[in-house]
Amino acid sequence: DNYEQDANSRLANAMADLDDRSRTILQQRWLSEEKATLHELADMYKVSAERIRQLEKNAMKKLKNAIGTDLVLA
Repeated sequence: DNYEQDANSRLANAMADLDDRSRTILQQRWLSEEKATLHELADMYKVSAERIRQLEKNAMKKLKNAIGTDLVLA
């Protein structure tokens, strides 16, 4: 139980450290009931789907580094 609380706390802190766009992309792509597509987010931010994929990848890397290697994200 303590491990889960610690993991949740580290994840919340790591998400808070992301810029607004990266945080929104991760929330829309991974945490929403109705997951957004790369193309939907690309239209929203007026960039290419490839750019959204790059931003998502960088944000995930930052999260993994911030929370540590012992907590694995799916």
